Formats: sequence, structure tokens, C-alpha cells
Amino acid sequence: MEKINLLKSIFVISFAVFIVAFFQKDRLPDKNDIVQELYQEPLQVPTEAAPITIQQKGVRYTITPLYEYQLYGLVVSCHHSSSFDDYYHREWGDFINTKDVCVIWGDNIESEIYKKLKFSSGSWTCYVNFSSQNAQEALSKFKNTCLSNNHLLAANKDVSRTIMRMDRGDQVAFKGYLVNYDKDNIKSFRTTSTNRQDHGCEVVYVTEATILKKANAFWRFLFQLTKYMMIVVLLLLIAAYVRNVGKAGLEIKDAV
Repeated sequence: MEKINLLKSIFVISFAVFIVAFFQKDRLPDKNDIVQELYQEPLQVPTEAAPITIQQKGVRYTITPLYEYQLYGLVVSCHHSSSFDDYYHREWGDFINTKDVCVIWGDNIESEIYKKLKFSSGSWTCYVNFSSQNAQEALSKFKNTCLSNNHLLAANKDVSRTIMRMDRGDQVAFKGYLVNYDKDNIKSFRTTSTNRQDHGCEVVYVTEATILKKANAFWRFLFQLTKYMMIVVLLLLIAAYVRNVGKAGLEIKDAV
């Protein structure tokens, strides 16, 4: 019984830390923690780079570079194409756009309005939400031209690993090409925005990716640690209860 009580105590403590870590792990950094590079605009230069052909899961993609592209930004939201609620990438056979990263830079950081907004991502879109209390301030300070939702295609496995490690609050940099791409015989299967003034998304073939400054590493570690601790403790509790029920059954049988 003492063992069960100890396991219960560990579970309760782990759950409490898990909840705190859940709300802390995605905090956006303060302006004082932002690296200087994030105040510059994305760099975009026309290119004559040749098309790139990729074969993935039996599907042939032809990627056409339009511009060389380099961006420094603060990640405010992400979307994994392999997530259980993403129906479209699987249905459409789009296996090379593995992650979307929504970032801000420049004036949206300088004004600190990003700290008063909520950002979220869907299968194709980055959403910016603000409350009625700060609507006027948000409309006057927030600039859509300093936000982009990037559909990222990795040039190699090292780049892919870096992209997949990018999380909300991280300060990142990537370079490569703004591209359109075809799938099998479907022309213009995905097309990129080529300016920050529209509401389209950038499709980026990434040749280099860097996480300049990782956010909330301690809280993310605690979040993962307590998640697995709760699973282990729960399994131990179930095993202990089953063992006790079995012992009780044997005692009753012996008594009879």
C-alpha cells in the first residue's frame, strides 16, 4: 500500500509540473531576447537555377526555383503535415511539404505587438487572432508585410532535421529558393507567393536552415519528462492494483 501511495504522489506532482510546463513551453521571447538579425527584411533575388526533380513515396515532383530567398524570423506557429488532423496533404499526395513555419520579423517585433496576439496554424494558413480589448492597437501596429507562412521543402536530411526541430518561440534562419512545384503530371500543383504584400504563403525549397536561439528549452524538457513519467507511473499503478487484487483473491481462496 505504501508503494501505491508513493506512486500516486509522484503522479500528482508530475501532472502539476506537466500542466505548468504545457503553458510555458511555447512562450514567445521578450523583445530584449531577440537577436539583431530578426529586424531585417527577407532577401529575395531572381534566379535562373535549374528545376529540381524529387521522387518521394512513388510520386515524382518537379520543383521550379523562381527566386533565391533568405529569411530571419521568430517562429510564432507551426504545422506538421503528418499530424493526425491534416487530411489534405495525405489525400493530395503532397509528401515533400513536411512542415509549415509561420514567422514574424522587423516592425512586428520592434512594436512588441506580437506579445499581445495569438497565432495558430492550419493545414495551409497561419492565423493571427487578437482580442476586442487590444483590437485598435493591433490594427494600428501589426503589419501583415512582416509575417509569412512558409511551406518548407528540405533539400536534404540535415536540413529536414533542423526544420522539424523548429518550434514556437524559436529564432530561426533559412535560405534556399522560392519555388513552384508540379506533382506527376499536375502542373502548378503548389505555387508560391513572391511578395509580402499579398496573403499568400511562401513555398521555400530550403538548402540551409539554422535555429539561432532555442526558446523555453527547460520547460520543453520538463514537459517531455513529466509526460513520460506519468505514463510509466500509471502503468506501475495499474500493475500494483492488479497484483493486489490477485493477492486478495488468493487470500480469500485460502481462507475458504
